[in-house]
Amino acid sequence: MTIIADFGTMKKKFIVVILLVFIIVGCSKTIIVTHQVDLPLNTDSIVSIEIDQNRRGFVIPPAFQGLSYEMNILATTPSFLNVSNTVLIQLIKNLGPGVLRLGGNSSDDILWTGTARAAGTPANSLTSTEIDNLAAFSKAIGWPVLFGFNMGTYDPAVAANEAKYVSFSLQGSLLAFQSGNEPDGYHSWNPKRASTYWYPDFKPEWESYFSAVRKAVPNVPFAGPDIAYRSDWVTPFAADEGRNVVLLDGHYYQNGPASDPAINISSLFTPIPQYTDYFKVIGSASAASNIPWRITECNSINGGGKSGVSDTFASALWALDFMWMVAQNGGQGVNFHGGNGGAYSPFATSGGIPYARPIYYAFLAFKYGSEGFTVVPVTVGSTKYSCSAYACIKTGVTSLTLINKNAAKGLIFKVQLSGKAAVLHIARMSAPLISSTSGVKFCNSAVNANGTFQAGSTVDVSVIGLDNFSVVVPAASAAVVLIQ
Repeated sequence: MTIIADFGTMKKKFIVVILLVFIIVGCSKTIIVTHQVDLPLNTDSIVSIEIDQNRRGFVIPPAFQGLSYEMNILATTPSFLNVSNTVLIQLIKNLGPGVLRLGGNSSDDILWTGTARAAGTPANSLTSTEIDNLAAFSKAIGWPVLFGFNMGTYDPAVAANEAKYVSFSLQGSLLAFQSGNEPDGYHSWNPKRASTYWYPDFKPEWESYFSAVRKAVPNVPFAGPDIAYRSDWVTPFAADEGRNVVLLDGHYYQNGPASDPAINISSLFTPIPQYTDYFKVIGSASAASNIPWRITECNSINGGGKSGVSDTFASALWALDFMWMVAQNGGQGVNFHGGNGGAYSPFATSGGIPYARPIYYAFLAFKYGSEGFTVVPVTVGSTKYSCSAYACIKTGVTSLTLINKNAAKGLIFKVQLSGKAAVLHIARMSAPLISSTSGVKFCNSAVNANGTFQAGSTVDVSVIGLDNFSVVVPAASAAVVLIQ
């Protein structure tokens, strides 16, 4: 028996099609349950996938999701990452456990004063006032902090002094320190480094920071190397500093820069060549050193994101796909970069109140379909279409995420299980158009103005005793199917 399940509004002409299909193939017990109107039921739109429910792999960590911010946001917009920003706190709490990362290019430029902010404190500085605000915010959301030192201006003694105060203020909310932001690019964009600056130059500088900080704050955890894209730095770093770090990390931007006039929505689904085998190389270094890895800064289009691309529903489809790629490759998680603005920011503000952009709904969909699960293999029978399928499992439930990145073509995912199923619970992530900047929903619900979110009802379909079924995924949408 095959069941095709979907949402939407029926048209009379399609009801006729459904009845005809049922009558013609009724003897073979094929049942089609669909409300999708303009999807042709033909073999040209079918994607076959197989889920191996018996071969379990990576356990997705509870704190997989995360956010990344420029360090200078603490000084330039002190009301944003602040306990008074109750809507933002609620938006973050909706995602469950996570990691808050402070770094970015500004972390290699901002200067630590070691004192509280006063009337004469320079604007481009970091004070104990900002650190205390960060500590309170971290405790309010329940997320530990990954904190970056300024290594653009090389001064291990200042970093040690800063570490003492950050450790004191954050206490149990400190996940780890890291030194320098994207040091593999210092040769290009840091005027204080030579054009020949490379890993052999970075290594002694990193070790000097590590030694100075550890002398000031014994046993404090570190992460690194926080590279932009040169994954070939991660392998030697893991070999050289593996005993000194608890996390290997790097960044990822799907395409860019935002200033390129050729960048459009299709660019979101075409990664730049610098990331070829990126996860494989980092994953290999992680396996060899037995140190977990994480993407600590990422987003759609580098350079702040591009309006009409990074702030559209297309970014949500990309982000959901990206998170699953990281999970499938054994990554500990991702930190989406953004601030109080910028086209790629997960949050924007209106009247000083934060609201969720489309990409935020990818976070909700990922949490819904991954929390407490273990990744299992999915084989996609055809690469003809721009689509993805990912699966994971926990006791009694298999979670299947289906992503259709085609802007105009709906797809039928024909699913083959290795076991039997009883019922499907289907939740969808959708928007009016792939280019929509509003009107996004997950599981029939939108985020409320006060930041709260409550998933709506799923579509539940009985499939008792079956090991196969089909799910219709309309153009530019995604579905999370919980299989019991």
